[in-house]
Amino acid sequence: MTDSQLVARAQEGDLPAFEELVKKYQREIYGLAYRLVLDAEEAKDLAQQAFLQAFVHIRSFRQQAQFRTWLFRIAINQCYSYLKSKKKFGEPVDPAEFVMVGEESPEEDLVTKDRRQRLYAALERLPAKQRAVITLKLEQGLSYEEIARVLGGTTGAARVNYCQALKTLKKYLQNEDEHEVAVRSYSKVVARISRR
Repeated sequence: MTDSQLVARAQEGDLPAFEELVKKYQREIYGLAYRLVLDAEEAKDLAQQAFLQAFVHIRSFRQQAQFRTWLFRIAINQCYSYLKSKKKFGEPVDPAEFVMVGEESPEEDLVTKDRRQRLYAALERLPAKQRAVITLKLEQGLSYEEIARVLGGTTGAARVNYCQALKTLKKYLQNEDEHEVAVRSYSKVVARISRR
């Protein structure tokens, strides 16, 4: 069943249809929340709040946008509210939480681990909106148009925020080669973390 069909049924009060939407998107919403607030427990709570808000407002959803985009917007708004109320911008993340299983030799694994740690340290220094754009683009694979709908701006602003975030990451990492490797490995690491 498509999202449109499930949404239409959920709008008529079909709870199992909404539960299907939750099952389909719960991992993505949790991953998005985690990348923004950098706290596993808070991310779980925020993901639940996002689904609760979606359930409460499902009847007002006009299927002009994709349900996924609408849900991302709700989740990001929940995260922004949390960050503002708790003043948690820039709170450090423990890079040891991110474990990457690879086929590298122990030496290569140490280099990769060091690069990952540097990348995560640089990511946590980004403003929340830039972190959101990076997450939506690299992890979720959204286009600039979709990012603009999720974050409530223009396509140009989404592109500028993304480019600025990459430029800032490059500055933080101080070495263009490490930056390129780090951004490529970020996508792989995120995919593995999201499967947990």
